[in-house]
Amino acid sequence: MTNAQPGDVDQALSEPLVAPFAGWVVHPDWAERVISRAYDNLSPLQRQSLVASNPYSYMNVTRSREDLFDNADLSHDDLVAQGAAALTRLLNANAFVPSGRSALYLYRLTHKQGMQTGVVCTVPVQGFDDGRIRIHENVHDERADLLTAHLQGVGATSSPVAMAVRSTAELYNQLFDITAAAPADLEFGSTTVRHQVWTVPHDYTESLAAAFENQALYVTDGHHRSAAAVRAWAAEPTNPALARTLAVVFPDEQLQVQAFHRLAVDQHNRGIEDCLAALDDVTEVRPVFSSRQARPPQRGVVGLYLGGSWHQLDLPPAVGNGAVNGLDVERLRRSILSPVLGADELTQPGAVEYLPASLGFDELARRCDAENRVGFALHPMTVRELMAVADEKGLMPPKSSFFAPKPRSGVFLRILGRGATSHLPAS
Repeated sequence: MTNAQPGDVDQALSEPLVAPFAGWVVHPDWAERVISRAYDNLSPLQRQSLVASNPYSYMNVTRSREDLFDNADLSHDDLVAQGAAALTRLLNANAFVPSGRSALYLYRLTHKQGMQTGVVCTVPVQGFDDGRIRIHENVHDERADLLTAHLQGVGATSSPVAMAVRSTAELYNQLFDITAAAPADLEFGSTTVRHQVWTVPHDYTESLAAAFENQALYVTDGHHRSAAAVRAWAAEPTNPALARTLAVVFPDEQLQVQAFHRLAVDQHNRGIEDCLAALDDVTEVRPVFSSRQARPPQRGVVGLYLGGSWHQLDLPPAVGNGAVNGLDVERLRRSILSPVLGADELTQPGAVEYLPASLGFDELARRCDAENRVGFALHPMTVRELMAVADEKGLMPPKSSFFAPKPRSGVFLRILGRGATSHLPAS
């Protein structure tokens, strides 16, 4: 992912995989106003409303074009300038408090499915090249370029790349328990998901960081942020602030993975019956009476929404033996999206949009009706399937997995010493 030079890997391997950072944390009195819900959990309309109604939401800092009501002519530079102004507003209001020391943090999410506790830290950007940090999804260049511009122009990060580690080391689980025995430094959320943050005591920081050495980390959420970190560092390889990126690492067994549904545009502009007939030429399309009946009961079965009606279909067999080839998202892309609909999600921006399963089938139908799209509801993969793809250096289509609940933006702030933070030391 980077333009590594001979010797770079050896130098990078001397860098710790997981390291503390001298970050800033949102002041508890500001938490409700600043901390923003996960970007993918919100529709564009919801994001527009949030940005317009709350100038202190951190989403104002990381805004995209579709997050603004009047967005037709905004360039990347415009978005970055507005993001920098929003961050300046937060800093001037003292909404974040500097930690005063280099530290690791525990971030715990408690929800109806269970509990997950991660370590908030920095990880080496070179790790994406040397195999210590493994990815599994392709990215859209436009989105990655915008996030790169944010890093370079806004001057801070607050949305940690979420990662998983195989739960084989007992030591860090023990250190989790020791740290979380104390009252949380910060607590927020709802009855659905409770978020808690602890600062890891100085005496345990070194041991906790060391527990992750000789392990691989797997990106679970934040491939575009990862790509942005790689691109920013490649542009400025001597900048130490860009040599590491903000992350939160969870034990894999604690994570909950959901599907990302596909909403595709039929590039051939066919009517409903002709489109159904084209799909039926590839695999049997079975009409059903409701979204509940269309829900995929297992891998290889896909729910289909088209023109106000629900259907089910079986995906054609996988092509090839690699781990990625057996996944429903790849089978759908290869056998239906591209050859039948002419919608290549890797090269055609907007041909395929994505909807996390948490937003529900009603939202899928509403979006398809409003945007004249064909909806495909997928069965979720497992975390271990994701890891198998990453171990083989395979790449799924963008937005192939959706992890929920997610860490929030606006909790931590890592200063890069540029843009809106040019007057502050990098952390």
